[in-house]
Parts: sequence; C-alpha cells; structure tokens
Amino acid sequence: MKKTEPEYYPPVENLLDLIYEHYTENNPVEKNTVAGKAAKAKEKELEEWLRGLEGMDRLVDDYIGDKIPLWEKIMDRQGTVCCAWEKTAFEEGLKVGIRLIMEVYSL
Repeated sequence: MKKTEPEYYPPVENLLDLIYEHYTENNPVEKNTVAGKAAKAKEKELEEWLRGLEGMDRLVDDYIGDKIPLWEKIMDRQGTVCCAWEKTAFEEGLKVGIRLIMEVYSL
C-alpha cells in the first residue's frame, strides 16, 4: 500500500507545526499582560536605539518594493527572528510535556 502524506491546513511540514500555527492563531500575545507589556517596552527601547543611530533613516526596499527607513527593516527582521525562536521554544516545550506524561504514566 502506498504511503500518503496528510495535507494540513495551513500548509505545514508536520503535526507539531500545525499545533503551533493553530495555537498562535487562537492565542495572540496580549499587550496588557505583564509579559506583553515587558516585551512591548523592550521592543520600543530597541526601536528608539536604532532610530538614534546614524544612517538609520536611509530608505531601503521592503518586501514588496516600497521604501522604508532602515531602522524599520531591522525591526521587521528582528521580529521574524523572535517568532522563529518562539516557535522553537513552543515545540520544545510540547516535547518536554509529552515526555513528562509518558514518564508519569510509564508509557
């Protein structure tokens, strides 16, 4: 019998990615929580620091060909990196949780 790979929506590589996508879609970061406020403050601090550096107002291409300040492009890239780390942490946390359940129930 031929092995058929499941098709997930949204398109993802594996079931762990699908769980992450649905979790983040249904649990957006709350800006009014302690963690959300701290993250927003750090983001604002980075933005202010970048804006203060020489040459950061230079216009560069964004992802669709428009011109944006260099500091804004850096902030966007930084956000992408943070999202990748968040996803990794989420998936690793799930793996630890699964291992814990397996140990508790001696599976």
